[in-house]
Amino acid sequence: MTADQPEENGFSIAEAGPSEAERLTAAVRCFHAESGHEVGSAQAAAIRYLCSDASLGRAWLLTDGRGRDVGYALAYWRHSIDHGGRIAVLDDLWIDPAFRGRRVGAHLLRAVMAGMAQAGARAAVVEADPADATTMSFYRRLGFAPKGTVLLVRAQDAASGGAT
Repeated sequence: MTADQPEENGFSIAEAGPSEAERLTAAVRCFHAESGHEVGSAQAAAIRYLCSDASLGRAWLLTDGRGRDVGYALAYWRHSIDHGGRIAVLDDLWIDPAFRGRRVGAHLLRAVMAGMAQAGARAAVVEADPADATTMSFYRRLGFAPKGTVLLVRAQDAASGGAT
């Protein structure tokens, strides 16, 4: 791990490198299990690539005072004409349910925002369910605002190059 953030209330944040990819994958599995989604081999490989190649983005692990992983964040880079360069897309931010409501998420997000800015991000984008009032309130309190556009996704079949 690199770029440790100072401890706050016994929690520390560090940027995840290749040696933390398996720990990060375990945390991602916890998060995705909350919504009934599986983390398969393709997602695990994507996490390993992200932890191994800073040109793709960054990952952070949040640990408690006992060294247990209790949260994480993943961000990838995008180039934006509107923002004049690199922006960060916060793909995941998760806190173990036992630690929610203690401002630990805000601590993690502030550290992540600082790390993204140091890496040259001019803005940060996060995808959130507008029907999830708790999540929307969390991001609004930390300076995020709806853009007014909708994100549309079309999966591509990697084997044939066509839509799935």
